[in-house]
Amino acid sequence: MNTNKMSGKSRLPRSSIVLYTVATGIFLIAIAALVNNIILFKDNVARYVEQGYPSAEVVKQLIPNQLLPGIFEPLAVYCGIAAILFSAGLINNKISKILTASAKSEAETENVSIEITEKTEPVEAEALEDNSKIAD
Repeated sequence: MNTNKMSGKSRLPRSSIVLYTVATGIFLIAIAALVNNIILFKDNVARYVEQGYPSAEVVKQLIPNQLLPGIFEPLAVYCGIAAILFSAGLINNKISKILTASAKSEAETENVSIEITEKTEPVEAEALEDNSKIAD
């Protein structure tokens, strides 16, 4: 049922689908790294508080040294890579559409030129026969 409907619609190239899938996977890795760093920060604060340090001082020291780098590094690296892959998928999709349209137009132009030459060849043969009769 759906296969007939899908054949008429334009589909994404497989390479674009792969790029989108990999970008989504890397984005999920970024989220996992963020969660991991936040849990690690929470555990470190709990350890230092157990050792007797004041919690306000521990949080004040660990936020700029551990939490902020732990948040911004995965965002910059993993989300940046995911954005680049997603953009590459978009570019690939657009280029594929352009190349497909170009190939179709070239095929149509070639078919038209073949039809024109097929129609003109018999006319030229008849003209040569007429010229030979006139010459006789």
